[in-house]
Amino acid sequence: MVAIATEDSGFTIIELTSGWDLEVGDVITWANGYGLGFETYENLTQQTSEEVFVQNHDVNISNLRAQLLL
Repeated sequence: MVAIATEDSGFTIIELTSGWDLEVGDVITWANGYGLGFETYENLTQQTSEEVFVQNHDVNISNLRAQLLL
């Protein structure tokens, strides 16, 4: 599970379905703003893209640990 800080509000939570390597600070983007389920996300920093499973959008920081199953 990965939390992506968004400019809109809160965090987007995705589940990696492959060995896609992400680093803290990578810039991640996606075309379907609030789409859930399987979506293609792009890592602009590393110039890679991958299909991920989108769990949730607009997660506030107080709910972040629960969303990440920590």
